[in-house]
Amino acid sequence: MMYVSKSKYLYLFILLLYCCLGRSAEVDANQVFKIENIEVDETADNAIAARDQALENSQREAWKLLVSRITLPNDKQKILAISIDEIKSLVQGYEVVREKVSPVRYLANITVAFNPELVRGIFLDNGVPFAETPSLPILLIPIYETNGVSQLWDSPNPWRDVWKDSAFDNSLLPIIVPSGDFEDIKYLSASQAINGNLSQFETIMEKYDATKVIVAKVSRKFDLIDNSPLLEITIRLHEAGDYGETIVDVIKVSPDSDLNELMIAGKQKIMKSLRSAWKKENMVTSGVKQRVSAEVPIMGLTHWLSIRSKLREIGTLRIFDLVRLTREKALVDLWIMGSLKQLRNALQHKRLALYENDEFLILCEQSDITPQICNEMKNNSK
Repeated sequence: MMYVSKSKYLYLFILLLYCCLGRSAEVDANQVFKIENIEVDETADNAIAARDQALENSQREAWKLLVSRITLPNDKQKILAISIDEIKSLVQGYEVVREKVSPVRYLANITVAFNPELVRGIFLDNGVPFAETPSLPILLIPIYETNGVSQLWDSPNPWRDVWKDSAFDNSLLPIIVPSGDFEDIKYLSASQAINGNLSQFETIMEKYDATKVIVAKVSRKFDLIDNSPLLEITIRLHEAGDYGETIVDVIKVSPDSDLNELMIAGKQKIMKSLRSAWKKENMVTSGVKQRVSAEVPIMGLTHWLSIRSKLREIGTLRIFDLVRLTREKALVDLWIMGSLKQLRNALQHKRLALYENDEFLILCEQSDITPQICNEMKNNSK
């Protein structure tokens, strides 16, 4: 007669339960489909009418910002001009804060959350490609070159100044600019940033929790014909040992433009280029799903529940099936929209990684404490 202890019986029961309930009907809505901090200020015949008008305008503005967030500039006009009734049908809910009301005026700060599934549906029905995978923060190092001298932390650096107060709330690609405190100065110099390799950025990347570094160097020049100011921009991307150089553009502005206007034009050019590149890489063009099977090494049930929670928050992962679960690993089928590379990008945002060996894919959590096979796969990928 076989004896099973109560603790073992309970563990086996929980494993069986999660195998039966492993199919996730839908990933949780994430921040991509939530537009925050929309300021409204409306006046009408009475406070109720002003409030209704403010809520309607906030939803229209939220839709405009969402479309800009997840589509390319050339595609957004196809979907932007839908009716307010259609927009309202896509709204999952809204939150009102800092509300102020007078007899004829209404002021507030409103957050609008859209239903991810309905939004995906209307984009696909209208043939509009979209990207919903957010990137991990990119650390941008602004180098200003003048008279052959490169400046980073020293003043004046008008190039760094225009990046300081930039807001990136509406982008899938968050950009961080170092504050320039004592630690930053100690970690990295202008010459190291220009000539360095990835290892020289590791400390400052860890400080700002970034996985990529972009060194953006600009040089101010003048057109020989009309003496109008030019800005030559060079971008270097450092990521996982890759090192590349790209001349983004030579930007020319009107002769009467000042230095600050030239820097702003350069910043806008870089932002547009980086955001468009990320969207193109993660674009969803079809609702067709493909299955990807992966083994997930785990360190017990609690570890698996943590990973499962992260998987449920990934938009391009439409459904996942838990095929088998033991103390040491889970076998899952992932149903995804898009390519395997897009899945890897989405997993990276949740600190998960997808590795490949000779037999199957391995999905690992990126943390200090992971199963040995995950550490081996991580080291081999470097």
